[in-house]
Amino acid sequence: MNKRYGILTSSLLGLAVFAFWMWGYPQALSYQEQNQLFLFTWDYLLERLSLPGGFADWLSEFLVQFFYYRWAGALILALLAVLLQRLVWRAARKTGSEDRRSLYALSFVPSLLMLVYQGDVEVLLSYPVALILATALCPLMARARWHNLWIIPLGWWLVGPAIAVPVLYTVIRNRKGADLLMLGWLVLTAFLEYRLLASQYPARDAFLGINYYRLVESLPALQVIIPAVTLTVILLCGLGIRLRHPGVWGGLAAILLILGTWIGVHYSYGKDTHETLAYDWLIRNGRYADVLERAAKYQPNNPVSACSVNFCLFTQGQLNTRLTEFYQCGTGGLVLPSIRDNLSDVTSAELLWMMGMPNITLQYCFDLQESIQNGRKSGRFMSRIAECNIVNGWYDRAEKYLDILEHSLFYRKWAKERNYMIRDEVRVAADPVYSYIRSVRFKEDFITVYSSLDLMMAVLYNQNKNNFMAAEYYQAWQRLKTLEDVQ
Repeated sequence: MNKRYGILTSSLLGLAVFAFWMWGYPQALSYQEQNQLFLFTWDYLLERLSLPGGFADWLSEFLVQFFYYRWAGALILALLAVLLQRLVWRAARKTGSEDRRSLYALSFVPSLLMLVYQGDVEVLLSYPVALILATALCPLMARARWHNLWIIPLGWWLVGPAIAVPVLYTVIRNRKGADLLMLGWLVLTAFLEYRLLASQYPARDAFLGINYYRLVESLPALQVIIPAVTLTVILLCGLGIRLRHPGVWGGLAAILLILGTWIGVHYSYGKDTHETLAYDWLIRNGRYADVLERAAKYQPNNPVSACSVNFCLFTQGQLNTRLTEFYQCGTGGLVLPSIRDNLSDVTSAELLWMMGMPNITLQYCFDLQESIQNGRKSGRFMSRIAECNIVNGWYDRAEKYLDILEHSLFYRKWAKERNYMIRDEVRVAADPVYSYIRSVRFKEDFITVYSSLDLMMAVLYNQNKNNFMAAEYYQAWQRLKTLEDVQ
């Protein structure tokens, strides 16, 4: 295969994947970043390495922290897609012919299939990272011979069950009876390592990937299919099949790959899910008008989207004038009752913070962080928890969270500034945001009940007439409550 042709087609793949994430689904990048907090500490590294697949997990979380900037996230995913494609082709070249007519187009299939799979926002980056590391090991393990006695158990512990790809590759490629023993060695060492070092996890999770997928109760079929397809593609590409009219076949393959990817993306990227994530991403970046623009074209019929749209209506001064133009689901579409998952309460927490209810915000953000199913922390939620403690004057508690954030990359500067601020009460009082929240928050402690949230809004406004948000939301609450009673 012509080297220039290979570089050109791989570059086109990278550009397509970059554009896909940069302008198509940047909200998914934000979602991944806010559901983990990478820390530059030895304890964090050792915690990851204490589980099967831990190195792939640690490396992926290192990369995901850069998703804080969408261009960086899109670039990383594009590079990973290209790297997987090149490694697949490299492994195939070690197997057979390098002729251009050796089904080179098939080497793009694993990368494109991974792109389709990532339509599920719970797929963790550790999965493609593990597959890339495993694919890179294919030529090495095929030549390692007796060194595989230690490479296989080490690889299973560092990469996870994706290590089965290079093991099977070696067995099929070498076609020697002795290599069949490698499969038994893989099963034996994986079982022993699991029983001795990771038996606190269900066997299914350990042998199919503990941190490949965020939802521990689920196992999507593609998680098993993609490694199998990757191995099949490597073997097929290495056959050196010579085709007549390679240009025609190459063009036809390109059309089929593009069409198949488009169909896969259409069915795997749930419109309602990604639209709801888009609202959250835009609100996080202060792009409130863009939320309303998107909602005018299409709005999911769920309370989370209603809450986000109504919040953006308020920021544009249109809450009570355009309320009925968008989907409503009663008072729950203004402020959601606490839902213990890692997304639903985000907008509610944001608006309650702005309204002057730091204690309820603290509860919502704590529940959001603790609801991340794979037990990770969140820089976004943790920073808000710290701010709630600062506003309440609980500086010792705030310092605990700020010290953790100081070990991160993109929250480090912010945490250092807040840690310096809380050393002097005057500096806290001079901060425009914290001083405002303190001026409008409740003056007395009391037990809160969601059903009386509108009364709490009235109390906030009556004690401080500058709290226009409480007044606006109270009026909207009464309107929606009236509509509920009529229906």
